[in-house]
Amino acid sequence: MKKQRKNTIFLLIFIFLTFCANYYEQNKIITSKILKVNQADEFYVDLNNNNKIEENELAKLANIEAFKPIKTPKAIEISKKLSIDIEDYLKNGILAKNWAIENLENNSFQIKIVQNPTDIRNYYLINLNYKNEPLEDFYLRNGLAYLKSEKSPKEENIQQIKNNAKELSKLDFIILNLKSSIYHSLDCEYAKLAKNIELYINKQFNKENYFPCKNCQEDLKIKTLQQTFNIPKSKYSYRKEVYKKFENIEMFFINPTEYKNPNTTCTTKLCKRIVEEIDNSKNSIDLALYGVGNQKEIINALYRAKARNVTIRFVFDKSKSSEEIYPFTKELSQNFNSTYDDVNSLMHNKFIIFDNSKIMTGSTNISSSGTGGYNANISTIINSKELAEIYQKEFNQMFLNKFSKNKKSIESNAIKSNDTELKAYFTPKTNVLNEAILPLIQNAKSEILLSAFYLTDKKLISELSKAKSRGVNVIILIDSLCSKNFNERLALLKNQNIPIKTENWGGKNHEKTMLIDKEVLLIGSCNFSASGFNKNDENILIIKNKEIANTYRDYFLYLFNSLDDRLYKIIPRAESLDSGNSCFDGIDNNFDGKIDSQDEGCKIKK
Repeated sequence: MKKQRKNTIFLLIFIFLTFCANYYEQNKIITSKILKVNQADEFYVDLNNNNKIEENELAKLANIEAFKPIKTPKAIEISKKLSIDIEDYLKNGILAKNWAIENLENNSFQIKIVQNPTDIRNYYLINLNYKNEPLEDFYLRNGLAYLKSEKSPKEENIQQIKNNAKELSKLDFIILNLKSSIYHSLDCEYAKLAKNIELYINKQFNKENYFPCKNCQEDLKIKTLQQTFNIPKSKYSYRKEVYKKFENIEMFFINPTEYKNPNTTCTTKLCKRIVEEIDNSKNSIDLALYGVGNQKEIINALYRAKARNVTIRFVFDKSKSSEEIYPFTKELSQNFNSTYDDVNSLMHNKFIIFDNSKIMTGSTNISSSGTGGYNANISTIINSKELAEIYQKEFNQMFLNKFSKNKKSIESNAIKSNDTELKAYFTPKTNVLNEAILPLIQNAKSEILLSAFYLTDKKLISELSKAKSRGVNVIILIDSLCSKNFNERLALLKNQNIPIKTENWGGKNHEKTMLIDKEVLLIGSCNFSASGFNKNDENILIIKNKEIANTYRDYFLYLFNSLDDRLYKIIPRAESLDSGNSCFDGIDNNFDGKIDSQDEGCKIKK
């Protein structure tokens, strides 16, 4: 019995002494060198003073975890918990790791061993003093770490964490996909989708053993292009259509970024003003329209005008395409005094004359994607009897069934009023290309901004190229259909280092507009094509007015810069998942007979 008691007492003493020894070993303060920094909170410590990195001398800070430049599920979880972006987490990881390497590696510090390695964990937990302060406190104060436990009275410096990331945003970063060994730029979409990535400062990253992302290389070329082009910025942001009145001239810029779908109601200011002018007309309304789509408010206003004995005449195009796209044309032709173009060309005008004194003209069709919004268009309403008289002469010819080359040329002088000069041209009898457009380009001194549905005329393209060669800043915004079907012609301009962006709005870039030297604005119905200049019935209006020109210039630059810079090179299909809401808008955007999900471009590839 005594022997058993002695054994028990001995065992208790042994346990106590072992505990004391372990407690002393774990809580003793030693001075040791940090041989290598893995992360800001993880190092190899030279505990046995042999100046060798050994696996059994790995140590981690006990109460905090430093940010790391590696994206993991835990990193995502912590970033959400701290209400910071994952990129901010990774950038602070870069800062923390670089600081630790620079300030801790190969230096000796007072270290307290809090806990020895266990079977589960193969590293020491330690506290470390840095300049008479716990390193953990230093990290927390400077936004380099977060707490392991929420029970600690200390807290993270969230504002400093955000400030660190903001300051680091000035640097150029590389993202390495740890799985594929491909490195990306920071804003690469493929890198953002990767689950296992590590962030590096570009100049610190050794690229020899890794592979560059081809998409990033292309993006870099595009960024270089943008820097080379040095496109001016707009003064204002245009989230909606622009309407502005200049004395007797009203300008309507229909913004394609505002509308996600065509509209059958009068959503645009232009549509509402047309209804107002119809309702205010007392004697006559003459319409020269390519066709009439589903715009009931305009159609009903015309019926109201007819009911009060206003004389209404209607000239329209009768081709298979116009009949399909503008289904209300037939109804109006049956209810109003009308005639149509049945020659082998298009009556492509979009103008209305009110009471022989006001003229509405431009690129906007009376349709759900025109006056209803969705397409980019420019139109004007001008209160000028002189100008209305000129358009009246053109209308009268067509109303008497004289179209295209069967018409006579309408000769007219420029109409001048205060700071404005107006000059109208009608194709094809007037050689507007040689008489007006090419001379404007040839005499341009500083800048040509061109926005077009089609730009295919070879002479026009050649003169734009020559203008660029003599130092004129030429900038072009083109519709996706033209870019897709006539890329080889546009390539002639791109090869001259002319910046051309292809739109991907969903709605069309239906403009036929050119701005010369911030002073002369050309608008109308005529596409910049051989058919537009030489076959179709079209009208072009040249407006010389600096205030109008500069208003349009600012708007053009906004639209151009709002498009992704990838669109310098990428040509999106007009009806595809790459073009706005084109797969869900209920219309045939690329005129191939297939609408939305029926179109190959709208089918989701599995």
